[in-house]
Amino acid sequence: MEYQFRRDLIGLPEAHFSMGYEAMAIWLTDELGINYQRINFVLSVVDQLKAKERWEFELEGQDYQLTFSRDQATVRASLLDSEMDSEEMEDMDCHYYDSESSSSCGLDDFKTMLHSWQEFISQ
Repeated sequence: MEYQFRRDLIGLPEAHFSMGYEAMAIWLTDELGINYQRINFVLSVVDQLKAKERWEFELEGQDYQLTFSRDQATVRASLLDSEMDSEEMEDMDCHYYDSESSSSCGLDDFKTMLHSWQEFISQ
């Protein structure tokens, strides 16, 4: 999983991830953003999972859901869990492809990425 952090034209941080991990980039930029309290909370959950104090964890966002197991982090678009049928999705012109809808990585890689994001936004 390769990623890069940049600032947009008005100075807000944004994440760019390699193909296959676009959902992770969207979640990081839009759902987590610069909310230090939420970042620290997610990092503490990762530590609890690694210490075997939790089996799993889910964090609902506005558009994406973060799910942890003991060894993996998954970001998934909430739209995938909606009750709309495929015709309704087409009518809305919702054409998500898999990597924008769902991405997974190992817990260690996720923690490293989150620390890098935390460092980047604090600059």
